[in-house]
Parts: sequence; structure tokens; C-alpha cells
Amino acid sequence: MHVSGVALLSTTPGRGGHEAQLADAQQAAAVLGVPVKPYRATSLRELEAALAAVVEDGMNGLVSFQGALSIGNRQLIVDFAAKHRLPAVYQATLFAEAGGLMAWAPDLEEQYRVAARYVDQILKGARPGDLPIRYPSGYFLTINTRAANALGMVFPPALLVQADRVLA
Repeated sequence: MHVSGVALLSTTPGRGGHEAQLADAQQAAAVLGVPVKPYRATSLRELEAALAAVVEDGMNGLVSFQGALSIGNRQLIVDFAAKHRLPAVYQATLFAEAGGLMAWAPDLEEQYRVAARYVDQILKGARPGDLPIRYPSGYFLTINTRAANALGMVFPPALLVQADRVLA
């Protein structure tokens, strides 16, 4: 399968570093010579319109950036990618568990624990601006071989061995 155009789907544009992630993805794609196009959505209606535009624009690959809107509508996005035979990479393991091709994602449970500690500190009087910025301690590769088979893809054994989790 040859990918000639990749859709970059952001469901929290302007927040959470998504614009920086889009810019980084565009820069990396330019180095690789792969055309990309950003699609932004802040509501279900905009998400549905963005997905329709992905098809209309002839994109044949998808990178979905993590956000509350995308996580809450992950089945819609995963089903869309499967229906249109788009290999897709997600930023939350939940997508691969829902049938998506693969995820390169931080540990969400760890992120929630850190957030809970921050809330506790703020409720005890800490100023949010004084709390350190925390980045995920690691990222995990999850590969869904059933989704790959449906796309006619076969991952190299060396990649499967390196994956943190392989879903069959």
C-alpha cells in the first residue's frame, strides 16, 4: 500500500499543543516528500465535515491527534478509516483497541494520575502557573494486526517484536 497524501486530523485546534504538532508533522512530511493536509474540528458536526473532506481531497492516510472530541468519537473515526481503507495512526491506544491500525501513544492512565495530583495540589492552594510542565514518561506502540489484514497490509516481524502491544 502506497500512501500519497496524509490527512492530519486535529480535534482540539489551537489548544493542547495541536498547532505545534501539526506544524511538526508537516515539517517531517516535507522532509519525507509526503503531502499532508491539516483538518481541524471542534464539534461533532465539524468532525463529520472534516472526515468527508478527507475523502473528497483524495487523502489515503490519516494521523489523528488525541483530543476529547476524537476520543469521544473514536469509533466513528476508526470506522471511517476502515470504510475508506485509510491506514491510520492514532495518539491514543483506545483507537487501536477499537479496531484502528496502530497507535503511538503515552500511557493515559499515567497522565490521569498526574492530572489528579495537580488538581489535589491546586485545591490545597498551589498556583497552577507554579506547577511544572510534565511530559509523558514514555510512548507505547500498539499494532492491530486484524486492521492491518483488512487493509491488505503485513507488518514486518521485526516491527511486531518491537511493539509494546500487538492486537490480533
